[in-house]
Amino acid sequence: MTDLPDELAGLAPEQVLAFLREASDEALLERVRAIGTATVLGLVFDGWAAQVPSRPGRAPGVLLFALDDDGSTHRYALALDALGAQRVAGTGVSARSTVRTSVLRFLRVAAGAQDPKRLVLTGRMRIGGDALWAVTTLSGMRRE
Repeated sequence: MTDLPDELAGLAPEQVLAFLREASDEALLERVRAIGTATVLGLVFDGWAAQVPSRPGRAPGVLLFALDDDGSTHRYALALDALGAQRVAGTGVSARSTVRTSVLRFLRVAAGAQDPKRLVLTGRMRIGGDALWAVTTLSGMRRE
């Protein structure tokens, strides 16, 4: 797991989630970029992987994320199976589904502030491959 940057080390997870849910788009992106987009995304994906419970019968697969931000794309992948999830290298991965959206929208989904189904329906999140599996997986990972 990635060590927390000094800026986040003193914050409780609830405080971080509250900021992700409530900050303006501009404030959120400014803070994420100041810390380091890759650092923040790494923490989110490590956190997600750690909280996915085992579930017998879960359809296995890799969910690849292509997250656009300021002219660059950050790639991350989660491998899911009946035992849970783990983060895997995002390049050269054979994915069951690929999710493409902005870093901002992704962080809002991760914090439970936006519904991935709604983003897909409005075209602000695109899914390639097994779309039903991807949306079901994302919806199950939302924090309430």
